[in-house]
Amino acid sequence: MGSSLLPHVRASNALTGRWCATFEGEDAVVSGAGLWPLLAVLAGAASGRARDELAAAVGVAAEQAHAAGLDMLKSLDTSREVSTAIGAWVRPGLTLRAEWVRSMPAGTVGELGDPAALDAWAHEQTQGLIKKFPVPITSDTVLALATALMARTRWVTPFAEVLYTPETGPWQGHRGPGLYRTSHPDGSVSVLDNDVTRVIVTGRGELDVHLLIGVDPRDGVAAGLAALDGAVDVRTELPVGTIAPCLSVSRRETYGGRDSVVLKLPPFEVENKHNLARHAALFGMSTAMNIHGSHFTGLASDPLALNAAGQDVIARFDAEGFEAAAVTAVGMRLGGIPQKSWSTITSVSIDRPFGFLAVDRPTGLVLVAGQVTKPPVEWVRPVGEAPARGRNPGPPWRDR
Repeated sequence: MGSSLLPHVRASNALTGRWCATFEGEDAVVSGAGLWPLLAVLAGAASGRARDELAAAVGVAAEQAHAAGLDMLKSLDTSREVSTAIGAWVRPGLTLRAEWVRSMPAGTVGELGDPAALDAWAHEQTQGLIKKFPVPITSDTVLALATALMARTRWVTPFAEVLYTPETGPWQGHRGPGLYRTSHPDGSVSVLDNDVTRVIVTGRGELDVHLLIGVDPRDGVAAGLAALDGAVDVRTELPVGTIAPCLSVSRRETYGGRDSVVLKLPPFEVENKHNLARHAALFGMSTAMNIHGSHFTGLASDPLALNAAGQDVIARFDAEGFEAAAVTAVGMRLGGIPQKSWSTITSVSIDRPFGFLAVDRPTGLVLVAGQVTKPPVEWVRPVGEAPARGRNPGPPWRDR
């Protein structure tokens, strides 16, 4: 087996896989594709040990990381279903290196003032799905850097809305909203490495959603990522008698006598707010968050350290389509001087927890990944009608 993925796509998907391995027993969603370009840009501007750690986390040499991060965002914008943006905001008094500012897309570096302007940027770039900037902007924050990602598609074959009452599995006895459809066999159902069922729900453009059912949702996501990289066996020829999680293949008498694929599952909406500092080592940020040093000499001559890192992300799957959005951000403060502060740390019929990937079909890039551990008892809000908007980076205060 060999990988057909581009190097930066493999690196981003690998980061997604490591992040998903930290999932616990609740609904979860992450966007490695939203985080990876941000870490890459940071790696390109970092120095010393922080540079080495960030480059290792993104899987790209630090000398190439800045360009690779921006190239990923630019390539995603070629899809009608995906839009991206990047922004940097600097506090008056901190002078960024001119060569770094020139390396950024035009109109993406602005002045850091009212935090409400950053909330407005997040809201605008995700068409209202993300309403707040994911990290706090305090008096100590001298620089904020963020990416935004928005994806939306409509199904080629929509679902019917039904009462969802699974008769087997851990969700047996549940009653709530459900989705149901029949379609012609098209290779969308497969078995990965003999123990994970994958169903590809095809969007009208270039965005699909892979539903992944294994013994554990994390196992399903891991197998789904490996399948994109050609690292596991994928069986689409499923003879009568094939059995896998939530999958059975049988012969039945039907009117018309046509083969079909039946898919039943609950709709879902998963929303998370991630404090990336909780997994600083996973993301290569351990040294960069130490305020006792100067870690980003490529950004400014003043000593800088990360003081906040976060991601707000949402994914929604309903009868008509799928949409997802993520805003990922870091805040920086002046480093070099030890300071202390107070903090508050606060038939495929899916009948069990499952994982999901939203995949940009041409590149294989996983835009968001997550798991659903319990079905809803009320209807999921509908996916919006409008496609993802084209890339339009710029200062949040500029009139459009």
